[in-house]
Amino acid sequence: MVSSRSGDEENAPESLKKSKLSTHKHCYMYITSVKHEKVDYLTNTRWNTYRTSLQRWLGLKGDSRNVVAENHKHCLDFEFEDIPEDAGFHHTCYRRFTDKKAMTKVERRLAREGDQDVREDLEVEPIPSTSSSTYRSQTEKLRSRSGLPIAGSGPVLPALCIICKMKEKMIIKAGKRQRDQLCKTETLSAGKLQKAAEKKDDQSVLLHIKDKDCVALEVRYHKSCYSQYIKFLLRPDKPETEQDEPMFDASYKLFCERIIRQRLLVNNEVLRMGQLRKAFIDMVKANEGVDASNYSSNVYHP
Repeated sequence: MVSSRSGDEENAPESLKKSKLSTHKHCYMYITSVKHEKVDYLTNTRWNTYRTSLQRWLGLKGDSRNVVAENHKHCLDFEFEDIPEDAGFHHTCYRRFTDKKAMTKVERRLAREGDQDVREDLEVEPIPSTSSSTYRSQTEKLRSRSGLPIAGSGPVLPALCIICKMKEKMIIKAGKRQRDQLCKTETLSAGKLQKAAEKKDDQSVLLHIKDKDCVALEVRYHKSCYSQYIKFLLRPDKPETEQDEPMFDASYKLFCERIIRQRLLVNNEVLRMGQLRKAFIDMVKANEGVDASNYSSNVYHP
């Protein structure tokens, strides 16, 4: 949850405060009705957080907040410290727009519904188009010069890491802080990346690369993210004889309570080993949906 007040964000420089006073500000993420809540100026920290969330919402067409993102996608072309003078925010809107849990929830829903254009019942009020023509012309120049792709608007993916969804990442190497460069995949199916995503059932990655030409899409990733993501694939598999045998602990405790204690000790029933084994197998099947007919009867239970 994003805090509405932060020391480093609220203590903006005096120059920033003065420039904001001379321009009418409006909320750049107006997604809910707010009454008697002032529009505050965007500090560098909040601006960077807003841009990161904006980039992510642009790829999630199944949410009403995407409408807001489409209206302000030109903000991605500004430099990190080049904040438009009319850019502001309501604290309520800011919290909702930068909510990472909400983004993850929409990603999962889109994956389940086959990336269809699903709309939530969240009402979005019209976005006042008050951006000055000056900033619009600056945006057009920056866009034509940079040529950065916007999610869902072209044949290639945005220049972001497919794993962490970020463009820039700092790592520590040889005791020094360095920038981890983005790499492009060199295989059509992204090789181990797709295999790892399938094993993890990571729909946020599979949605973009499964059954697609990853080279043509220009799928990118940080080397450190990639190494960590596929790390488990490089571990040698245990021989089949060394695999841990399922213990069915929950069913075993239930078996001890209902059969051993109640029927044998309390009711003094006499049951053969075959009957006990069948009772245990039936109990595992009913409670865990697993066939325990090959379960070794000499496994030690604590």
